[in-house]
Amino acid sequence: MKGHRVIAAFFLAAALINISACITIVPPKISITGEKTVIERQITGEYMELEPDAWVISSVKTLSGGSSTGMLIAGYDEELVNAISIRNFNHDKIVRYKSEGAIGEASTGFLVYRSLPLYENQKAEKDILMAVMKNENDARLTIFKRSIFLKEKRQPTQNEINGFGQTFAAEQRKFALQGDWIQDAAGRWTQK
Repeated sequence: MKGHRVIAAFFLAAALINISACITIVPPKISITGEKTVIERQITGEYMELEPDAWVISSVKTLSGGSSTGMLIAGYDEELVNAISIRNFNHDKIVRYKSEGAIGEASTGFLVYRSLPLYENQKAEKDILMAVMKNENDARLTIFKRSIFLKEKRQPTQNEINGFGQTFAAEQRKFALQGDWIQDAAGRWTQK
C-alpha cells in the first residue's frame, strides 16, 4: 500500500510538472509615457472645459455653512482656478529661486527679490526671475481677493487682503525648506 502511494505521488508530481510546462503567463503590455493621466491634469488645472458655460460642482468640507453635514456646494470660480494653476506652473521655478536665495517669503504673503550677484550680473536671467516672481505675486493677490470675496460675498477691503496675506505668510514660513529666506511678522529676515 505504501508503495502505491509513492508511485501515485511520483505520477502526480510528474503530471504537475508537465502541466506547469504548458502554462504560459503573458504580462499585459505596458507603455510608459511622460503624459499625465486625466486625474493629474484635472488636479493641476490642465484640462479643457467640455462647454464654455459649464459649472463644476464639488463638495468642500467647511466648519461653517449652516448645514448639518458640514458640506458646502462651491461653484467654479475661473479667476481662482487660473491663479491656482499659475502657482502650480511656477512651483518648481519658485523652489529653485528660493534654494538659490534669490527670492524670499515676505511677511505680507508675497515674494521679494533678494539681490544676488548671479542675477545682478545677468540681466536676461534677472528679467526671467522678476517675471516669474511678478506672475506668482499676481496669482497670490488674486487668490487672496477671490477667497475673501467667495466667503464674504463682497469685495474685500485692503485690510482684509493684508490680513489674509499675513496668514498666508505664516503658513509659508512653516512650509519653508532648509535654507529658504523668510521674513517674520516683525520684519526680520532669517534663513530657515
